[in-house]
Amino acid sequence: MKRVIALLCLFGLVAAACGGGDDSDEPIKFGFLNGQTGDYGPWGAWALWAAEVAVEELNAAGGVLGRTVELVVEDNGSTPEGAVSGYAELTDVDGIDALGGIESDGMLAVFDTVHEQQLPTICSTCGTTELDTTGGDYVFRIIGSDTDNGIIGAQVARDEGYDNVAMLVELSEGTISPADVFKTVFTEQIGGTITEDVRFDAGRSSYSAEVARAFDSGADAVYISVGFETGVPILNEWKRRGYSDVPLILTTDLLSPDIAAVVGEVEGASAVVAAAAYDTEGNPAWDAYVPRFEAKAGDPPEIGFYDAWQYDQYIILGLAMEKAGTTDGAAVAAAIPQITNPPGVEVFTYASGLAELQAGNEIDYHGTTSNMNLNAVGNLQSPVMAVSAVTDGSWQVRDYVELDPTLEKPSS
Repeated sequence: MKRVIALLCLFGLVAAACGGGDDSDEPIKFGFLNGQTGDYGPWGAWALWAAEVAVEELNAAGGVLGRTVELVVEDNGSTPEGAVSGYAELTDVDGIDALGGIESDGMLAVFDTVHEQQLPTICSTCGTTELDTTGGDYVFRIIGSDTDNGIIGAQVARDEGYDNVAMLVELSEGTISPADVFKTVFTEQIGGTITEDVRFDAGRSSYSAEVARAFDSGADAVYISVGFETGVPILNEWKRRGYSDVPLILTTDLLSPDIAAVVGEVEGASAVVAAAAYDTEGNPAWDAYVPRFEAKAGDPPEIGFYDAWQYDQYIILGLAMEKAGTTDGAAVAAAIPQITNPPGVEVFTYASGLAELQAGNEIDYHGTTSNMNLNAVGNLQSPVMAVSAVTDGSWQVRDYVELDPTLEKPSS
């Protein structure tokens, strides 16, 4: 029946059945297109829990436009192909009104289709540099760019006094993207040397040769940009070979408890992650979110699992629909920067934002992770950045840092 309705919608025969109608009694449908299995699988449950917390909050406040909100979930298998097929299911069959949850590779795979269909989409985990100069019409990114992550990694290498760095880079969009920025900034702007740039496909039974090439290259430190599934065997090989005297600079995907446990077992090891972080100090949005997430997940939020960004995206979509007064895609997309940027009453929850909008006031939503101020191409203007290190077997923020303005974004 869902497929029959989808076909009827395609030909415009039964508008009331297609969703998105302003007077409809049907639920508003938020799509969640995410890697619940595959390389992003370790983050999958956390991402979904956060999305569910957000939708529960929307419905507890009376829904959006007076309608119940439904979260429609599709597992993209952590692949671009899975994102394309999952997107088709969500749009052609389920008739979603907005989209969230998607990662870099999947976002690039459906980017053009999102614009063709005018579907408001928030990318909560897309670091890809491909979004640095695109988006802002229907695609919005509420997490820092891999450009930011690459620059901050090079900045940390400089500040730690590393003149020579080796690189271990998995061949995927989300790992190549920050690594290329790191390499350009470190060599061309800081004047450092890359002793080895080892790039490889994921899914190998062993990474022994790759680890040896990097750590035997005479580098002062090794920069590792890989996915979680690849990071565990690489760091186990690092531990087995006794390379603890070589410091590690890791990227955001390795900011997980399992990675911290491996590093924490090695006496004298030094490992840091320089990347986007959460705005936790004196932030009412964070304070309200944490207990709700912990009640659902049984654990507090983890920066490396991207959960709070998943939460923020659906609060933004709900407030944008209320601001627009409709589920029409173009109107909702236009409203997103209106409710995330000043001027307006600063709000920290959906309920408070809804109350202000219903009172006729402009709002400026401040999320759990940071302010949500967006630039002209839909990117977060000022992501919170931090250097985290392993302390007592877990990741702890060592320093909050700002990007050095003398380190410029690479031109390509």
